[in-house]
Amino acid sequence: MPPGGERIAVLALQRLGDVLTAARVTEALSRRACTASVEVIHWDATSQAAALLPGVSARHALPFGGLRRAARAHPLAPLRTLSRAVDHITDARGFDRVINLSSTRFSCWLAPALLSPGGTVSGPSIDPLGRYAASSNAITYLNEWGVDPELNVFAHQDLYAHAAGVRLAGFSGLREGGGRRSGPIVFHPFGSERAKDWRTADDWRALVGRLGATFGRPCVLMGAPFEAEALADIARGTGATVATWPLSACVGLLDDATGLVSVDTVAIHLAALLGCPNVALRQGPARGLAFVAGTAELCVDAEHDMASVDEVVALAERHFSERPIPLAADPSWRTRLRIREGYRDHYGFLGLATPSWCRADGDWKVDDASDRQWRGLWRTSFDGEQPPRAVIEALMNGTGRFDAPRWDALLRAPDGLGCAARGCVRGSQSAA
Repeated sequence: MPPGGERIAVLALQRLGDVLTAARVTEALSRRACTASVEVIHWDATSQAAALLPGVSARHALPFGGLRRAARAHPLAPLRTLSRAVDHITDARGFDRVINLSSTRFSCWLAPALLSPGGTVSGPSIDPLGRYAASSNAITYLNEWGVDPELNVFAHQDLYAHAAGVRLAGFSGLREGGGRRSGPIVFHPFGSERAKDWRTADDWRALVGRLGATFGRPCVLMGAPFEAEALADIARGTGATVATWPLSACVGLLDDATGLVSVDTVAIHLAALLGCPNVALRQGPARGLAFVAGTAELCVDAEHDMASVDEVVALAERHFSERPIPLAADPSWRTRLRIREGYRDHYGFLGLATPSWCRADGDWKVDDASDRQWRGLWRTSFDGEQPPRAVIEALMNGTGRFDAPRWDALLRAPDGLGCAARGCVRGSQSAA
């Protein structure tokens, strides 16, 4: 331990919502007696999110736009710009520990460059020979199983936090007003990628009007300043107001809100940190467990078609209150959508499961059970232990929709779990 405690860098070179998921990491590290300082390194475009992270003693913004502009002038110009920025951040000493919360090649390269002699990286990095290096089994899993909704069974934010040695349970978030939930219904229609968008402006307008009437509460459309005109178009005729505020101002809005309806974007992560119930309309690359924001989230994944206005109204009515959900009359939604709510398991890892109030096909329950079994298998490996043979055999014979592709991926794995899976196959063939 260095004299005076560890100087720790948290590398959060991601989008706004992803940066917010570092809150649990920065808060936990700042509370340790052996910590001298926790400093966040982020892109300048995400300064609003970095400013909300608790327990941070310094924030360092890298010039994302500046690096791109420098590249147009000369291929080596970004290296000079970055070198000056890194020298200023490290202040000749460097960091005793770097927590890397991103798996991009740039972030993995930068992490070890920030270290002082003898320092360590928690998370993914690139070693001096240019090879990918994982600091824990959780990061190896993240790299190999990634974001594929048919394979992955963990939220990425949990894998990074686990690799950093941070407890996954007991974080109270950013709640300031006590979650009165007597405020407006908030909508965030636009995400960072068009592939995540839900339906049309007319559909959003209808949804805002319907939910405002259902709950008898005002509605607020939330977004970035450049989206103000499009948000005003949705608000037209609904009585809703438009809020293109900084994230710091949105904390109070969501802390008091009745609930949030949003696509996969920064709003769901801010809502998760405030305990605000939110209905996340997820399509495109946002489906699955990798991007679960928190336990107050109801994930509506479009598997064959997006949810209709009527369906979103019914789901929001149930999630924001104790009213019964009237979806059972038309069973077609079960073939188009996957509806699950966030929860934390015994170890504090986020998961998704079918709500108890949602009448669902038996296949959904089988999939939920399969997810729990696969999570148990990998949790054992994260602790460096080998799971019992009976557990591996149960997964080999699983009947969930994703058991077959997960088993095939496991058979190809070069690690101890892969060897154990191949041993089960040989054992079953010998028995036959």
